[in-house]
Amino acid sequence: MSKRTFKPVKITVNGKTRTVYTVLQAGKTLLNDWPEQTPSAKAAELLVLDAFNDIADPEQVRRAFIVAAKASGIKYTS
Repeated sequence: MSKRTFKPVKITVNGKTRTVYTVLQAGKTLLNDWPEQTPSAKAAELLVLDAFNDIADPEQVRRAFIVAAKASGIKYTS
């Protein structure tokens, strides 16, 4: 099993800044902390599941996570 890590993405959600660098962290953030369920956020969640089933790679999750952040107006740096 791979570590499922990717280049860090720093986001600020609800005034809290966090750095996300694993598929698991991305999934938890999308499920627990995301301000709204957008189509982009849902797509990122599905890619998280795909990564755990070895259908998608961590970089795909990272890109989808960033797209979801943009769609939700979340500040991020990568």
